[in-house]
Amino acid sequence: MKGDPMKKMSEQALKGMSESELRSSARRLESTVAKMRKNRQNTKVLETEICYVQREIELRKKFGHIRASVEDIENVNPLEFEQS
Repeated sequence: MKGDPMKKMSEQALKGMSESELRSSARRLESTVAKMRKNRQNTKVLETEICYVQREIELRKKFGHIRASVEDIENVNPLEFEQS
């Protein structure tokens, strides 16, 4: 969408972020939404993004910090220590 103030994050990107990065991202998104609302701009896209970030935070609280993705399970790109 033209003029999006922030790039959308993929599920993989969210999984790769630290807890503090997720919280910082959520605060930044919420701040941007507040500014856009003051200017009577549409905030639906950013509000959806906030939901994804908050969902990742909640999943980590419930299931632990590391969540396995399909790529991790299949070990498509193993790390150096995983190859030995």
